[in-house]
Parts: sequence; C-alpha cells; structure tokens
Amino acid sequence: MASHRLRLGELLLSLKLINAKQLQQGLELQRDSRAPLGSIIVGLGYITEDQLLNALAAQMGVSPWRLDEQPPRNMAVARVPHNVARTYQLLPVDIRGDLLVVAMRNPMDVDAIDLVHNMTSMRIEPVLVDSDRLTNAIELAYAGFGGPSAGTTNMDKLVMEAINDFGTDTKKVSTADEKDADSKPVVGLVNQIIGDAIRMGASDVHIEPRGKKVDVRYRVDGDLRRVRDIPISILPALITRMKIMAELDIVEFRVPQDGRFGVRVDNREIDIRMSVLPNQHGQRIVLRVLDKSQSLKRLPELGFSEEHLTTFRSLISKPYGMLLVTGPTGSGKTTTLYAALAELQNERRNIMTCEDPIEYEIEGINQSQVFEKVGLTFAAQLRAILRQDPDVILVGEIRDGETAQTAIRASMTGHLVLSTLHCNDAPSSVPRLLDMGTDPFLLSTSVIGVMSQRLIRKLCTHCKDTKSATSEELETLRVHFPGLAGHVNLCQPVGCPKCEGFGYRGRTAVQELMPVTSEVSRAIANRESMDVIREIASASGYRPMQESAMGLVLAGETTIDEARRNVFFDSFAQPRASLRLAA
Repeated sequence: MASHRLRLGELLLSLKLINAKQLQQGLELQRDSRAPLGSIIVGLGYITEDQLLNALAAQMGVSPWRLDEQPPRNMAVARVPHNVARTYQLLPVDIRGDLLVVAMRNPMDVDAIDLVHNMTSMRIEPVLVDSDRLTNAIELAYAGFGGPSAGTTNMDKLVMEAINDFGTDTKKVSTADEKDADSKPVVGLVNQIIGDAIRMGASDVHIEPRGKKVDVRYRVDGDLRRVRDIPISILPALITRMKIMAELDIVEFRVPQDGRFGVRVDNREIDIRMSVLPNQHGQRIVLRVLDKSQSLKRLPELGFSEEHLTTFRSLISKPYGMLLVTGPTGSGKTTTLYAALAELQNERRNIMTCEDPIEYEIEGINQSQVFEKVGLTFAAQLRAILRQDPDVILVGEIRDGETAQTAIRASMTGHLVLSTLHCNDAPSSVPRLLDMGTDPFLLSTSVIGVMSQRLIRKLCTHCKDTKSATSEELETLRVHFPGLAGHVNLCQPVGCPKCEGFGYRGRTAVQELMPVTSEVSRAIANRESMDVIREIASASGYRPMQESAMGLVLAGETTIDEARRNVFFDSFAQPRASLRLAA
C-alpha cells in the first residue's frame, strides 16, 4: 500500500502550529495570490520561518539545514563547481566521511542529486534549506574560491560553442572536420583545460570517456580532483586537436600513442607530455605537465630531516660508488636527484645524464635523451657516456640487468653514479638488483647507499585545526615512539579558499636512508635476506620511512590518514625498545 504524505496545511494542523480557521484564511489568500501556502502563513504571523522549515523538511522526509547557524564548510563547497550549484540551486555544506551533505531548495530533485553523486563519487544526503537565503549563500560561499570555479563560466561557454559547432552526435564529426579541428572553437576549450591545470598546479590532466560524457580530472598534490565533465560528442574533435599539437597520427585510434608539445601560459614555458590509450568508450588521454619555468629545488627544500640531509650530503660527496633513490612513480625521485646534481655542479666536474625523458634542463650539466626505437637504451647510452670522461653520471632509471651491470661497473671505475629504482623500500633494492642478475659481491662493493621516499600532502597552514588524539591514533604513534605518553594533540584538515577547501596544500617528502656500511656490505655479499639486511642496517642508524611519517604527524604537518595513504604500515608491527621520542 502506498504511503500517504500529508499536505503542508494538514501537517501544520497535526503539529498544532496553526488551527483550522488560520489554515482556511491562508488557503483563501493563496487562491487570490497564488503564493506558496507556507509563505502566506508566515506572513500572517501564525508561524515562524524556522517552524515552516521544520514542517517542510518533515513533509519531504529530510532534515532541515539553517545556514545562519551552520555555514557551509569550504572543503564541502570545493567538491561541486560554482555553475552546478547556481544552476541546480544547491550548496554542499558538510562532509562526513564519504557522505556529502547538500542543502537544496528542492531535496526531491533526483536529477540534481545524481549529478552531484556522479561528480563527487560520494554518497549524497539532501537537506532542506530556506529558499530565500540559498541564492545569496551560494554566491557568498564561492566568492573566495579561485581555481576551477573561477574559470568554470568561461569553460562552459567554450563547451557550448564546441557543441554548437560539432552538434550532439559523434557520428556527425567526419574525418574532414577532425583534420580541420585546429580552426574550430575546440581550440579554446583545449587551451582552457590546460591553462586551468597549470594555474592549479596540477601535475597531470586526465581526459576520460565514460560513455555519455567525458570526465576531466586534475592531479593536484598527488590527489585526483574531478573538475568537470564535457559532452561525449566533442571528444573526437578534442582528441584531434591535442594530437595535432603533439604531431601524432590523427586517424590512428587502435594503438597507444605518445607525444609531447610545448605551451606558454602566463609567460611560463610549459612542456606537456601526452599519452593516448584506446579505451572502451573512446581514446583516453593523460597529459603530464612539466613547468620549465620553475626553479629546481635545493636539497634543504625537499623535507629532509637534519640527520638525513647530513648523511645524504656525505654520500653524494664521495668520489665514486652508486647511490640509489627508490620509490613508486610520482614519488619525487628525479626531483631529489636533480637537487643532488645542482649541489654537485661546478666547473671542475663533468656531470652527464641519460634520461627518459629529460624533464628539466640544468645549466652546466650535459643531459642526453634515451631513444629506444633506434637502439639507444639506458645501457647503450651509459656505455657511450663512459667514453666522455665523466665524473658524475645520472642514470634516469635502472630497468634491466644490462643497465644495472653497466652502472655497477661505472661506479667501480672511479665514477659517482646516481640512479632510481622501482621498489618499496631501501632494503628491498638489494633483492631487486640480485633478481636482475647482478653479482652479489660486485653489488656489495659498489652501492654506497639507498634512499627510499614518498610524497605526502601537508596540512594547509591557513586553516588547520587541532584535536585530541584518539586511542587508536595514540596506539599507532606508540609503535614508532614508545616513549610517547599522556595527552597528545594532533592537527586535522579544515578547508579554506587558500587550499580550495581540501585542507591540504603542497607536499613534502618522507624518506628512509640506508648507508651501506661494512656490515651491510658483508650481508649483501653473503646473500642474506632482506629482513637480515634491515636488522643490520637498523643497528647502524637506519630508520624506516614510517617513523619519519609519524614524526611529521606529531609535528602537525600532516595527518595519520594521509601518512597511511602513502606509506605502508604493518598492522602487526611491535614497538622497538631502542626507539625513544626525541625531546
């Protein structure tokens, strides 16, 4: 049996907020004015606006929301673009875990709720808000935000121009139209997408066909943020324009393609690396943004602790040997090695690199590009570099046994070799290189140190707040700092215009550094297990990355959740008696 929902007048009567005579008077006035019954009864002074809001919310089966008592949180507002909020008359007001609370003029608008759900990938709880206050509240909430909200109106205009030009049916976009895409309105749309990404400080742009629409997401501070969606009908022209810029084959859609192009935005030279991958609903594009105008970071700017900075500098000052920096893609390995080269660079040294690709040009350093299509691999180029009388060599990445063997021999013949390796932590680099076929004795005598690192988001200094650590958080901290006792305050994200409502702004590195001492060298030569190498290194001062991450949590620079998101924590780890919290 279908449930019966009371009309507003009946509901006000049942709640004894008005009597039958007052209701009848309100209905008579409504017949003449056509105004909403609730507004009429409030105007007559029979109920207050608060009572009306409560009654309407009860009628719709949702909760009321009072904007004067509970203003919207910036981190919630940032989840939905300004134009969507204005068009659908809704305002994100709070975030509770994976739940986004959205104040709406009409909480029964299923289309609007679905749109926000698809846009944010969060569960949506609609709440009722006073409609007279909502419009002003939307404009005030978005007034302090820049970034994608500020450029949304212009991007909407460009999208509409592209739709008008190409229509709404992808089949109508012919090959001739695609080849002429550089003269179409889609040029402005591509420029806007790239320009907004650069101004937001994004490292990557993802353009992803989803069937009926195309998602545009930016990776900012390591986190993917959905900026907007565009109609699927203009995807072919969008892809064609970008392929033309990268000088790729515009009629090839069956195989992956890679290219690059340069743009100039706000008087800054930007290098864009483009990857195209055939997907279920079309070609997926990822753009890697490399800002050449940014100055290279120096070692003290990379988040090193004083102890790690001193040790790292002592390792790169050695005349020969191999120093490795490990971590996953996007963990800042190349940035760290570039900072090391900048510190080593002087007129007395010949510093040479082989990279794929060359990400930043460094004054006074000889950089060369790997080109595997013609046989110029890392190993082949490294062998050629050794005939160029180098002092310091940077090998972009050790990918195979041949490159590893060549790099080891170079480090044993009087050269300092810096390189990167993909593995989880510093001790695991040893079995990784042994699996590539390197000789354990040669490895033990050539490697002088291994550093592993991750990048974690820093709390926004303009809005972060403090809270008392929970018992679970204290237990996590005491695994790494057994001396921690009593009440502990930790910082938490809030959200403000400076951080676009996310609560985090910028990233810093957390590292673990394992110098290869004589004891560690013997363990490597004897093919000891990774756990044994880790234990021996710990006796010489090696501390795991988890401890560095928890140190940043205690210092109020990040949160435990952010540390766990980027650094692997063993749930069964036991406190080490040797560790004590620094004074």
